[in-house]
Amino acid sequence: MKIVVVGNGPAAINALEAIATHKAVTRAGEVKITVVSGERTSAYAPMFLSGHLTGELGEEEILLGENHGLSPERLLGERVIGVEDSENMVILESGKKISYDRLLIASGASPVTPPIKGIDKEGVYFFNRLGDVKRLLRHLPSAREIIIIGAGAIGLEAAIAFNNMGKNVLIVEQLCQCLPQMLDEDQAGYLERKLNNSGIRFLLEECVFEIGGDKRAAGVVVGDEEITGDLVLIACGVRPNVNFLKSSNVRVNQGILVTEKMQTSIQNIYAAGDVAESMDPYGGYELVFNWFNAIDQGWTAGCNLIGIESTYKASPGLAVLKGVEPPVISIGRKYGEHGYETLSCMNEARGISEKIFIKDNHVDCYQAIGMSDKIGLMYSYIKERKDVSEVKDMLCDNYTSASLMA
Repeated sequence: MKIVVVGNGPAAINALEAIATHKAVTRAGEVKITVVSGERTSAYAPMFLSGHLTGELGEEEILLGENHGLSPERLLGERVIGVEDSENMVILESGKKISYDRLLIASGASPVTPPIKGIDKEGVYFFNRLGDVKRLLRHLPSAREIIIIGAGAIGLEAAIAFNNMGKNVLIVEQLCQCLPQMLDEDQAGYLERKLNNSGIRFLLEECVFEIGGDKRAAGVVVGDEEITGDLVLIACGVRPNVNFLKSSNVRVNQGILVTEKMQTSIQNIYAAGDVAESMDPYGGYELVFNWFNAIDQGWTAGCNLIGIESTYKASPGLAVLKGVEPPVISIGRKYGEHGYETLSCMNEARGISEKIFIKDNHVDCYQAIGMSDKIGLMYSYIKERKDVSEVKDMLCDNYTSASLMA
């Protein structure tokens, strides 16, 4: 059996681990595996890139160990541009075609490139891949003033890393708050104050229209004002890598739609990780960009690729802002505006703030700053859709109305 894996990240590596674990008990016979990746590096953990940027983690420490014993053919630096599912063929940019019996798409996600004039100038960087960090490290010693466009998790993690390295950091965000996918406005405002006290500045509700400078970036243009800077980092979110599927019959929404077995609309094609739009605990489908879901989905896909039935238990999103104290955590979907009961407590002196969003006696979302001891409990409540009507009063110590957060 010939298996082709598109991608070389956590989902892909865990799929290989599953194949190696179960291969001996299947009747699949000889399994030939080809791994194709547009990156030239060995498999690594993107969640630790900020630690590598600051020097806390060496490159070897962020690589993903592979102890599966398989010897797949690896085509690194080869970009997939198409899938001919009717012919069971993967098409590479080089023109080469690779046949498969079963295909796993674990192609991940790429940074969103906003329509900003001059974004292709030297001195403009992204922060999503190991290659990005290596390029940043070459320019960082001479950079003092750094401008980050985007106040999501990637932007804030980079800002914290730069700030710890003694750089002056300004974050420009078009929305009214930081971490719009993780925190509500009150929690975000609390975090912004803490980061501001550490030296990180925010310019909210503003758009960058142009990257200043000639050939090399020298700052950004915001409205009628030009703000000078030595380095510009783009951190405007990510989107799944699905463009190469346009001519295929694989069903795509925002990401590749998959079943609980990580199977796509084509029987012998599976998808896992950031590229997969999977079932969520709330009865719908969603994209979840995190390590934990990627490894679970990769394992499930790997099992099913070789005929070992396995199902993915829909898990809530879990986001942890790295590199910051106190810890910042968000579990579950972004809450809606109406119909939610909010439990809230805050002790600014202790650096603690948490909110629990409940609908129909089920926890939908948990947000916390400075607290980590409830992660397992809240994750379980959301994932298992447990009724919390009998324990609501104990979920948030000394909770009060959300107005205290204002």
